[in-house]
Amino acid sequence: MTIVPKVNHEGSKAQKRVRFSSPWVRARLPLDWRRMLALLFLLALLLRLLFIFPFPQPENHIGDSVEFDLLARNLLAGHGLSYKPPWEPSARRTPLYPWLLALTYRVFGLGVYTPLLVLQAGLDALLVVLLAWLARWAWHDARLGLLAAAMWAFYLPGAQLAARLLADAIFTFLQVGSFFLMVLALRHQGRRAWVYAAAAGGSLGFATLARPTSLYMPLLWGLALVLWWGWERRVRPALPPKHRLRMWIIGVLMMGMVVAPWFVRNYRAFGRVVMGSTLVGFNFFQTHYRLDQPDFWKLPGVTPTLQAIHALADAQGLDLNEAELFQMGMAYGMAQVKAHPARFLALSGLRVLQLWFNLGFTWHPSLATWLFAAGNLLLLLLACVGEMQAIRARDRLFGGSHNVALFIHATALLVLLYYTASHAVVIAAGRYIIPAIPFLILCAAGAPWAWFSRGQVSKSAKMV
Repeated sequence: MTIVPKVNHEGSKAQKRVRFSSPWVRARLPLDWRRMLALLFLLALLLRLLFIFPFPQPENHIGDSVEFDLLARNLLAGHGLSYKPPWEPSARRTPLYPWLLALTYRVFGLGVYTPLLVLQAGLDALLVVLLAWLARWAWHDARLGLLAAAMWAFYLPGAQLAARLLADAIFTFLQVGSFFLMVLALRHQGRRAWVYAAAAGGSLGFATLARPTSLYMPLLWGLALVLWWGWERRVRPALPPKHRLRMWIIGVLMMGMVVAPWFVRNYRAFGRVVMGSTLVGFNFFQTHYRLDQPDFWKLPGVTPTLQAIHALADAQGLDLNEAELFQMGMAYGMAQVKAHPARFLALSGLRVLQLWFNLGFTWHPSLATWLFAAGNLLLLLLACVGEMQAIRARDRLFGGSHNVALFIHATALLVLLYYTASHAVVIAAGRYIIPAIPFLILCAAGAPWAWFSRGQVSKSAKMV
């Protein structure tokens, strides 16, 4: 005879009440998670708007901002992307931001750029949402997704940069957005995956038209996919990743379609292929043509550099267009590097310091620079802690089918290495690393992962 134990319904109900009153369970409820995420988005937006209205940025009237303003005005006047008469075409700046600024001036009036800054603030705040989901998938913990969102929401250098008349904020959103869409493509099958992959490629193409830094991002995606596939083959037999390869190809093709008109325009204007912009040649010349001087570490300004590169062309009796001139500057800079390799290595190390901490320009850094350096150092340390945990718990964190965690981690680390290396050999400043900070946050948000995981297991045991 089978004896059926008597069920204590009151005890069962009491147990249910305990479970649903647990803070851990409440934190996992999708409604509460999304409410908290919405609050973080609003706080991020408010913080960025503060840098536009009560505390407008004085840097919007100097430096690169003035250059974007000039290009936008010349576009409106029908002179194309050009600086001055006789209105020869330029590719020093990629076209997306001057075009957006010109459109803003057409709609709201010449010189009225505040609506564009508000758009930048909104897009930059939306990164809170994207990072929350990416970190949630990367660490399999909703709370760490909210932690990543909070890190970006209150990252003051990013909030301040969103209020600047620069392409950086829009570029950052498009770059992270393209990665988010590619992750969605890898998480889905069928027509939806194809749409996500195409949107990812399109977003990355527009990011490249905002700043050419993302031109080589598909290579990083591809390498991350290879690492992911290699890991799966080591853990268990895996078929060739046809779906992932298709998503990558679709993304690359769509990106190519977006940037192709810009490449064609430059080829017609200069008679040669220009990889993104001509500015890389100018910057390489700027930072290396004085390697033979005792104070080689001092960065000359734009005007002295332009005078030096034109003088070099005049001395050789050359009449060069912009692309040819800056390519000649790149070649001269490379010759200087070959003649002074030790100084180049020392300068590259200095540029890493300048990139990540904005230190190394003067002997008397400002308080803002020290705060910037301290914030980035803290994120770097947290990222190291997080990724060390990920490596130790790799079987648990990266296992399972349709698990995109390894792809997210690998891409984030590759992006950080790419930004560091590319700026170390060309030119560096603190604001150049800010578009890579969201990827650093994805790693840093995992610092408390092991502690959260132990807490989850402990609380689950108590409830049972």
